[in-house]
Amino acid sequence: MATVEHDAHVREQDPSEGRALLDRQARRYLDMSGEEFTHAWEAGEFVDREDSAVVRVAMLLPFGR
Repeated sequence: MATVEHDAHVREQDPSEGRALLDRQARRYLDMSGEEFTHAWEAGEFVDREDSAVVRVAMLLPFGR
C-alpha cells in the first residue's frame, strides 16, 4: 500500500474572523445574521429541523463565540 502525503496549510483565525465567517455562512445559507443564528440555536429553535443548511452553519458556532 502506497503512502500519500499532502501539504496542508493551517491558518488560525482570530475571534473577529471567526464571527465574520459564521455571519457570512448564516447569511448565505439561512438568510440571517450569525448573531441571529446563535440566539435561535441557543433557544432551541432548530431542534426539529433536519436541514443541511442548519447543520452547515451550526458547525461554525465554535468559531463565532
